[in-house]
Amino acid sequence: MLYTTKAIVFHSIKYGESDIITQTYTEKFGRQSFLVHGVRKKKSKLSSYLFQPLSLVEIVAYLKEARDLQRVKEIKSSEVLKNIHFDIRKSSIALFLSEVIARTLREVEPNIQLFNYLNHTVQILDFTDEGIENFHLVFLMQFTKFLGVYPKNNMELSRYNISKGFQIANLLDISLTDISHFKVDGLTRNKLLDQLLSYYEDHIDGMGKIKSLSVLRDVFAL
Repeated sequence: MLYTTKAIVFHSIKYGESDIITQTYTEKFGRQSFLVHGVRKKKSKLSSYLFQPLSLVEIVAYLKEARDLQRVKEIKSSEVLKNIHFDIRKSSIALFLSEVIARTLREVEPNIQLFNYLNHTVQILDFTDEGIENFHLVFLMQFTKFLGVYPKNNMELSRYNISKGFQIANLLDISLTDISHFKVDGLTRNKLLDQLLSYYEDHIDGMGKIKSLSVLRDVFAL
């Protein structure tokens, strides 16, 4: 049966000679993987940007509950992103965040509040410029709310504090819309990121190492 749903793309891989498999989180069906035929053909009308990390799309697909890989009939942008895929800073953040989300979000069932949060996060990343270098830090802290591991108090974060400067617990009071007011130097940013990832590794089983971290460090020269 055909269904239509909005979705957020996490990752896409080549499949066969001209197809791809794209991993997503959908509005109506939670986490889903889709097979898209012919997208890599020279005459394909589908833009490669539809399958980049954190692309916002609308999918018409044949969904079956028992199937791990769903088949796409149609796919198009649900929100046209103006900057993420063309700004190396934002595209590196998108790559990093999409990998973190894909590795930690085990929730198969739909969660409209989570979907709306992720959808809104992508749009904020797209139009925000000032303070963009700290975007991923604030997201990592706020995303723990949806993973069920949000710190209960500052004491729970005491073992993750850095020796000097801005402390990881201060991130609890910062939202993505306030990112322009969040100022730290590169060294502190680097330490905060290390501590946040340590927090994730300690609280989420099987997360593993984030491969795109090196790309993020190179782009922001951390």
